[in-house]
Amino acid sequence: MMRVKISIILLVIVWFFTTGISDLQAKLDRGIKNTVTSNMFGASGDGTDQTKAIQSALDYLERVGGGKLILGKGTYLLSIAKSIHSKACIVIPAGVIIEGSGMGVTIIKRISSERKQNGVLLVNKGYDTKGGYKAAGNIVLRNFTITDGDVTSKPRTYGDLIALGHANNVLIERVQSLNHDQHFVDICGSRNITMRDSISNNLQDTYGTATIQVDRAKNLGIWGLLLDGTNPKNVTIENNKINSMSELVLQLGHDQSIAGDIRVVKNAINCLNKARAQIAIGKDEDTSILTANIKDNQIKLNNANSVGVNLVANTANRLENISIAGNTITGKMRSATIVGNSVASAGFEDILYSHYVEV
Repeated sequence: MMRVKISIILLVIVWFFTTGISDLQAKLDRGIKNTVTSNMFGASGDGTDQTKAIQSALDYLERVGGGKLILGKGTYLLSIAKSIHSKACIVIPAGVIIEGSGMGVTIIKRISSERKQNGVLLVNKGYDTKGGYKAAGNIVLRNFTITDGDVTSKPRTYGDLIALGHANNVLIERVQSLNHDQHFVDICGSRNITMRDSISNNLQDTYGTATIQVDRAKNLGIWGLLLDGTNPKNVTIENNKINSMSELVLQLGHDQSIAGDIRVVKNAINCLNKARAQIAIGKDEDTSILTANIKDNQIKLNNANSVGVNLVANTANRLENISIAGNTITGKMRSATIVGNSVASAGFEDILYSHYVEV
């Protein structure tokens, strides 16, 4: 197989940007004074409903000013029925680290009796009451697996695995998702969010199951979200391995959002759907992106109508300061990359486009 480099410079100006994301992991780890284990609060990971025990541990950490909750080996079932919140199983306060014992070792799972019931598994506190970026932040999630359960023909309508609404400074690393009816991670009206070194294996082939969705705090956001129109800013998606059946895997814009400072770098995305077209990295046409770096991603497509990177906007929206470079896109496809306007060529500034495509 021969590899051909395709390089199109749409403007002489080449825009490279660096993110302002601080090393949240190191900052929080250095400041930890309080560390508790789940079994101290009665959460043993024995495959029973652990909602109340885990929430009790998090509430304790909130009272003492933050800290780390360590989840041991086992399966921790979560439910709305035993939650303190009507739309989420677990509510995470500010300044907290939730750390499992490893992907595939610590498993957080929706209880089977609520498989068809709407509800978010993990959400930051205040997502539904505080606007701007003032809900709970300075949160780290790491070293566990999270899942809705087996593939189903009747998935629920609302409820992500991890939802971040109006959050500031969140790190998700070394987290594995299995099947999800909606999103593995929904980044909604939040800023300074990093997701890295994680794995997603989603075989749920239904509408609205993008692995990661970046959107504003508006009508189509997280279930129960405070709707003030806050846009997402400074989001890094890096070094993740994603296997998905979803029609759109990484959704960088949704519901008329204006996303700023987006980095999608060194991810391996395997679009598994052979029967239906998929987009590996894309956005809704009614959204804008202001500054993005989509670089060094490995994308495999399996349908003749699939697209690797699809950045298309309508005439009311724009793409500015976009770098799409060094990506390798292989397999069956309609196009490696589509960058343009659905009606006319307008609203595009400072775009670099460079790809490696297997032919």
